[in-house]
Amino acid sequence: MPPGQRPAAAHRARQEDPVPAPRRGPAEAPRPPKERPRDPESKLSALESRVLSFEARWWRASGAKTQAIADELDLTPERYYQHLARLIDHPEAAAEQPAVVRRLRAARDERRAAR
Repeated sequence: MPPGQRPAAAHRARQEDPVPAPRRGPAEAPRPPKERPRDPESKLSALESRVLSFEARWWRASGAKTQAIADELDLTPERYYQHLARLIDHPEAAAEQPAVVRRLRAARDERRAAR
């Protein structure tokens, strides 16, 4: 028999006994609906206020902040920073935490200028 070919009997056995599809575990919890774009003049949500007050704290180590984001806000770091990036242009955020918003805008402007 040439290399790379299988005996015919082995090939038929595999066709007769297909591997069953893996069973899925219990149904996953439904995801919350995606957030719709908000009117910039609207009030901040509770989560947005929590994100701003969380960012107002100073962190010495990024690992500690990453863990705290997951523990306190129940967000991934990526989602946290996405919320934060949207918030720094929100007028209500600037009214609620002006120093934090100014600091974040300055950091963003420095990154943009460096590009």
